[in-house]
Amino acid sequence: MSALLSLLLAWQVIIATPRGETAIPVATERGLPAVAAPLVAAALDVTTALDGSQATVDLGGVVFVFQLGAPFVRVSGAVYSLLGSPYVARDTLFLPLDWLTESVPRVLASRYRWDPASSRLEQLAAPSLSARAAPREDARPPNPLTGLRLPHAVVIDPGHGGADPGNPGLYFPPGVVEKDITLRIGKLLRAELLRRGLGARLTRTDDTLIDLADRGAYCSGDCDLFVSIHVNAMPKGRQRERTSGVETYFLSDAKTEDQRRVAKMENDALRFETRATGASTGDVGFILRDLQTNEYLRESARLAALVQERVSATHPGGDRGVQQAGFMVLNTARRPAILIETGFATNRADAAFLDSALGEHKIASAVADGIVAYLLAFERKLAITQPAGGK
Repeated sequence: MSALLSLLLAWQVIIATPRGETAIPVATERGLPAVAAPLVAAALDVTTALDGSQATVDLGGVVFVFQLGAPFVRVSGAVYSLLGSPYVARDTLFLPLDWLTESVPRVLASRYRWDPASSRLEQLAAPSLSARAAPREDARPPNPLTGLRLPHAVVIDPGHGGADPGNPGLYFPPGVVEKDITLRIGKLLRAELLRRGLGARLTRTDDTLIDLADRGAYCSGDCDLFVSIHVNAMPKGRQRERTSGVETYFLSDAKTEDQRRVAKMENDALRFETRATGASTGDVGFILRDLQTNEYLRESARLAALVQERVSATHPGGDRGVQQAGFMVLNTARRPAILIETGFATNRADAAFLDSALGEHKIASAVADGIVAYLLAFERKLAITQPAGGK
């Protein structure tokens, strides 16, 4: 999100190819940044076509398929979410800016690189014959701790912070609230992932309030996964102190009243924010309309299942399963994303576990186990779709 805001201030992006550099104006007439397809086509030497409500962009043999008014793009059987939607104005097709700054460099990583500092999309030089003959990236020896062969990076989001304490915790010691627990677990998870050779960074490292829209946006560029950490709580009632256990969420329509309750509790952090909420977080609906066909939905569900399996095996409160709901903090993550409710502060045993060094280490280690299991499966799938001899 911060990269897009800087682009808005600059009002243009630069496309650099061996033929030279071209400045492309950034349009904001529909609220979210977009670029005119004909200008991009001229700079990148691509072909575009508009057939009814479907637009296609052929970039070096890779075809991106858009639907007017829909915030996603299809390419090679996968579907990627976009912040905005393509549209036609003044007989000109406009494409969401993050297609150019995120989708193209991600899908065509060997051919294009996005430099946010200079707002430039750079076409990379063709690899030399010696480089083409070099071993593939995934042919490297596996990491002895994880078995992973590729580099990976995870963004960890300790929920709440600053003016937003999260839930106060019925059974936490005086002075301890949800934001303290999530930060401690987040730091332990980061250390555990780094120990295993993965890249990991936190959305916050101290008692700071970060807007929900900005948290998920940390996961872009070289980020592979987004993991948000929270503590659950039950409202007053007969089940308040009896309910215990861990549950892991991915972004989709809530199916039960309890799922809606948890999403409302976490989304309530908006009341602590001082600036106006962006259009991308004001309503989860824009991404949910087409999320059922989105690759990130399926991958997020797989990640949630693997993390839930590992954490519930070590959690004294039991297994509450994989859940789904409309969490705003997951809305802007452009990668597979999950939210973990690590236990109930309204349950005496859960609260003691969460506030203990042993419990926090067990949760962090189990979450790391689930992440590694997901990435191993991802690498196996990648090896099948990219057989030896080509990428």
